[in-house]
Amino acid sequence: MTVPVEANKKELEDFEAYLETDFEPNKFANSLLTVSNGYENQELDLSTSLKKLKFDLVELDKRMKSISTSNYESLIRNFTEISQYQKLVEERINPHIQQVNKPFDKIKKEVLDPYDTAVKLNSALRKMHQTLELLRSTSFFIFIFQQLEDLQVSGYDRDIVKICRLHVQLQSLYDESMNEKSEESALSVKLVKNYQATATAKRLALIQESSATISTELSRITNFHSKNTKLYNNLQALFILDQKEFFSTFEKSTVQRQATLGSSQLSKALQSPRNLISILLEVKENASNYFAKLAELLNKWTFFVDNKNLPISNVILQSFKSESLIAMYWQTLSQKLKKNIVATMARGGPIAKNLKVYSQGLQSAVEEKFANASEKDQILDALTIIDYK
Repeated sequence: MTVPVEANKKELEDFEAYLETDFEPNKFANSLLTVSNGYENQELDLSTSLKKLKFDLVELDKRMKSISTSNYESLIRNFTEISQYQKLVEERINPHIQQVNKPFDKIKKEVLDPYDTAVKLNSALRKMHQTLELLRSTSFFIFIFQQLEDLQVSGYDRDIVKICRLHVQLQSLYDESMNEKSEESALSVKLVKNYQATATAKRLALIQESSATISTELSRITNFHSKNTKLYNNLQALFILDQKEFFSTFEKSTVQRQATLGSSQLSKALQSPRNLISILLEVKENASNYFAKLAELLNKWTFFVDNKNLPISNVILQSFKSESLIAMYWQTLSQKLKKNIVATMARGGPIAKNLKVYSQGLQSAVEEKFANASEKDQILDALTIIDYK
């Protein structure tokens, strides 16, 4: 194909601005107006720019006619070749292209389109599955919410153990939801998320109330009987909700409280050493009765631990790594007695002197009156402080 463009390039030199690849009509028009009017002219003159454009159009038209006339044969030949090539494409190349495209069309129809449809269906099914799982997990929450509300209305004391178990289940569900993706978590449901604060507050209130009830019930030995379901239920409830709080509350309500009472009596008795042994024996008797009765009760009642029922006494003693409650008591009492004796001897005066006078007699009396070796050793260990210089 012969292209006459190079030969006639000079004919279009005056119009190079229009032929540039980055030609922009707005910028070109702006430059024409600027040249025609200048920057300081207050009146806008459009006629000069329009005349120049019209002149260029007329001149361009003339030159194109001149080029066409002078290159008539080349243009005809080129147009003929173009027509031939177009016919060649339509008659020989296009059929082959269509033939080549047929397998691709078949692949698209039989593979790609079904695949796209399957992907869309899979996405829809996945979303349906996520929605179903979300509804399923949410239903667990709502079921527990409803049970908690119903039980708290029907009878708090009677159902406190069941309420506590529901709170533990609910907390477990919340913990699991915290580890799930946000869009799959039941916490994305407003009802579930908002109830979490309510559940936490109720759980803490239960812990406080059970602790207070246990402390009150364990303060009187007359409450130590198997029909005291209030004490038993609250022991179970607190153990279910918070084991750390359970052991702390139990120790404070039994060992610590009884040791404090005994220590108070012995502290007063230190002022009159002649009565110390009788007071000590009275403290011993009261503590023995209290812890014997308590141990008997706790041996009857059980906790469900590690898939089996264990006596509460075993659970408590295993936690404190002690052989008995009374042993825990004497260990605590002896420590308090030591502190009282140290404080008394540090103050000096007649009381301290009397204690020194009666020291050996007190130790001999303890040797005689206390049969249990462990209890005896702990009291003697405290009394020997009297003789320290």
